[in-house]
Amino acid sequence: MRVDSIGREWQGFDYEGTKGERADIAVTVWLRAMPEFAEVSRSRVQSLIEDGGVLCDGKHIPRGQRNLQPGMHIDVHIAALRELLNPVPTEQIEPLDIPLTILHADEHIAVVVKPAGLTVHPSETESGPTLTAALLHHFGTLSDAGGADRPGIVHRLDKETSGVMVVARSNTAHMSLSRQFADRITEKEYQALVIDPPPEPAGIIDLPIERHPRSRQKMWTGGRRGRSAHTEFRTAEHWGPLTLLDIVIHTGRTHQIRVHLQSIGCAIVNDEKYGTGRVTTLLRFLETGIERGSLRAWSNAWPEREQRLQLLALLRDYPGFFLHARRLSFLHPATGERLRFETPVPEVWQAVHGLTGRRSDGEPGSPDEDMDELAPQYPGG
Repeated sequence: MRVDSIGREWQGFDYEGTKGERADIAVTVWLRAMPEFAEVSRSRVQSLIEDGGVLCDGKHIPRGQRNLQPGMHIDVHIAALRELLNPVPTEQIEPLDIPLTILHADEHIAVVVKPAGLTVHPSETESGPTLTAALLHHFGTLSDAGGADRPGIVHRLDKETSGVMVVARSNTAHMSLSRQFADRITEKEYQALVIDPPPEPAGIIDLPIERHPRSRQKMWTGGRRGRSAHTEFRTAEHWGPLTLLDIVIHTGRTHQIRVHLQSIGCAIVNDEKYGTGRVTTLLRFLETGIERGSLRAWSNAWPEREQRLQLLALLRDYPGFFLHARRLSFLHPATGERLRFETPVPEVWQAVHGLTGRRSDGEPGSPDEDMDELAPQYPGG
């Protein structure tokens, strides 16, 4: 047994089986020899591999890797496997009185606005307040069809993303909504504020997404085994040098919008994971005012030090990045009626807007114009 740098438990073995064996099969057979994991399923092991919980000779591997060789050393993240098999029971999630904007609630579903900076459900790496704890406080009983540790959760938003979410209050509603997301019956529209404009005012990004082979907490479009992902974007406005995008996604891959925008050179404001270089450069400019080459547009937009420092404070104090789930549409699980819910971007966006000015279609505009006019206009939206 070994423990990694943050105290997580791993165990390993030297593979002595047949050359070319699948990794998930080899790991499953090894685990089943332990009383604790005697009934572990191969699908659970596959999930563990996809989450980066299995290493072959110190390297992460794809789920169905077939080139195992006798003598290879395989490490298994035992703590992560236990979490997969024994999620935190609902009764151990203490309800918390966290304010939530509730757009709709009935006996079947609830529609809420998740604040930026709030994790959706508890996990090994997230032990702070969660949306599930807030939901249990506000609604009491929620579905458990998605697992005892994820009461009511049908779909997720990243911790740093704000916006509309639907949750299930019954298992029947949960199954209906899950099918709708899987069958792409739901309609999802977002807004993102990016540091640099896209190469074209509008477009479609159709690039498969998979887990990054070296940085397992990230996704990327550079592999050959990715799952299909489809994102549409349209430039809504320019806020000085920043660009507001309207986005529609037709799939729901992990980090899809962030990864796809990165692929066309658009870093979302405050998204350090996928836009580290540009985000860091922008924050450094706001702090120092030192311009270099292409930063001239920034100097023109924010010539005054006080203005820059105000903007810097807004960005640093905001607990998320500037990606917002603006609209969500789905069929009500009980009535079949098409429902549409919308919420404006958080107030801090409007404060940023006020410090950057606004121009649309090349014309200057007033920074205090109504943000509701920025809603994306797509068919069925």
